[in-house]
Amino acid sequence: MTRKVGRIRDVARETGLSTATISRVMNGAKNVSQQTRQRVLDACSRLDYLPNPAARALSTARSRTVAAIIPTIEHSIYAKYIAAIEQTLAQHEYSLVLAIAGANTENEVQAARKLLGMGAQAFILTGAEHSDELAKLFVRRQVPYVLTSIWAPESSVPVIGYDNHALAARAVEYLADKGHRNIAVLHGPLAESDRTRARREGARAAAQAPDRSEPNSSEPHRPDLSLGFVETSLDVAGGRAAIDRVLSQPNRATAVLCFSDVLALGCYFGLQDAGLSVPSDISVMGFDNLDWSATVVPGLTTIDLPARQMGETVATQLVSTLEHGTPIPPLHLDGEIVERGSVSTPRA
Repeated sequence: MTRKVGRIRDVARETGLSTATISRVMNGAKNVSQQTRQRVLDACSRLDYLPNPAARALSTARSRTVAAIIPTIEHSIYAKYIAAIEQTLAQHEYSLVLAIAGANTENEVQAARKLLGMGAQAFILTGAEHSDELAKLFVRRQVPYVLTSIWAPESSVPVIGYDNHALAARAVEYLADKGHRNIAVLHGPLAESDRTRARREGARAAAQAPDRSEPNSSEPHRPDLSLGFVETSLDVAGGRAAIDRVLSQPNRATAVLCFSDVLALGCYFGLQDAGLSVPSDISVMGFDNLDWSATVVPGLTTIDLPARQMGETVATQLVSTLEHGTPIPPLHLDGEIVERGSVSTPRA
């Protein structure tokens, strides 16, 4: 037989308190004594009473819910990021709801409408490019939102993230400093991600920048540095297939820079298929620092993106603005190169 779930009137009857007092305790009001609070909580436990979150949201105009709309959950970089958001929100007694929109701005708008209907008080978005309709929706509803995974301090919307352009440039400079002059750059579909386009432009800019060893030089950074860009699907199969194109070039690259660790793993498999070794035959560098990148053989040299820090920071900032009306400042989080065994100096 199904156990009957208690109601607020049952708790009031059990404790001899008013339903208004019970509601204040359940909503975390401070003007309730600790003795009364404990009395109510004990009765709730005995009666198996939990407040209806939808009803509480209607009565208080606060659902204590934050929404995140992300492109995908297929890559563990998002899992690490979302876990950090949820854990940080939980510390402040907020909940996270999640929607997957792919690279489709219309899907984002539809998802936002549904999440607003569920009572979402704030939104976390990925990247810089979103529809005007979405922005107008948030403005009409007076809902705060934050852009993440990018760095755009000039944005009129709060941004918390890292500089994809600068990090890609740093990766190219790292490989060039190791002696690589012919570098293949693998990336996902440009049309689907402003982050990918920023990384591509950053890589190109690094190859064209003035020589750092000659501050007053107007000559190209390294006149003999060549980058070959290869677009492929953003998955292991895409990285594996792209290696065939890299190896078919007459002036074969000595290093492959992948704008995702997932692509780098595909490169490992593709190079193994071709009978080549990393890094003795060709170096491979990734982007993300996913958990497994330290355990593949050889360990993957990669750009560590501050995904967990970003999740914690955006959650903390949104709670602050929801609780106290604190404006959210633009916050830049830096990544770093993690050196492992997949990059070496090219053979002479």
